[in-house]
Amino acid sequence: MNWEQLYVALGRTAEEQPDPQNMSELLKWIGRARALVEKISKLDAAEISAATAVRLHQDPWALRNITYAALYRALAVAELNAPVSAQGSFIPAGNALDAMAAIGKVLQGATKSVLLVDPYMDQKTLTDYAPLAPESVNVLLMSDAATVKPTFSPAVARFKQQFGDKRPMEARLAAPRALHDRLIVVDQTTAFTVTQSFNALADRSHASIVKVDPETAALKVDAYSSLWAAAAPI
Repeated sequence: MNWEQLYVALGRTAEEQPDPQNMSELLKWIGRARALVEKISKLDAAEISAATAVRLHQDPWALRNITYAALYRALAVAELNAPVSAQGSFIPAGNALDAMAAIGKVLQGATKSVLLVDPYMDQKTLTDYAPLAPESVNVLLMSDAATVKPTFSPAVARFKQQFGDKRPMEARLAAPRALHDRLIVVDQTTAFTVTQSFNALADRSHASIVKVDPETAALKVDAYSSLWAAAAPI
């Protein structure tokens, strides 16, 4: 496991919020967390083990907090050692500005087009994220006809009215229940998964934006190109 993979794995584990009263769920999460933390700090891993032995039945809430603290220390080390392109992909809850920065970092890498996919898209995609793409880049937005928010279509119309050809943008609605990912595709080659909808990214819980491996990205690009072709324009 390289530093980028470790950073992503730690971030995904930190996103989870196990119920301390569900012993099976808590133990599985602690086991994953300890295994990852140990790759960076045997001392922190030992602290998790010791806390588990003492606090598992006495105070599982404190045990979860101790494990979180060790996870975040490991996450900080992994992020420092990960490639610059991967840094900032984990977004702590409540960090709305970090969410914008992380999306902007992905969109700014585009030279031709960006496709944003989200079944629950609303006006926030137009107001907060679409303008982060370079002006010449074609922004494609696809949501789901069954779950798109009512504010999306009016925002699309106003975006086109305000920016016109300066910021080319097209929006479409896929068939009901056809979309299952929150996804960003850059230049029809590179794909990023987003763990939450754009309208609530990192609002109440941690989120992450993770680059997909090339083989999986190719499959997603093909699949979503077909969905886009069949989707209804707004």
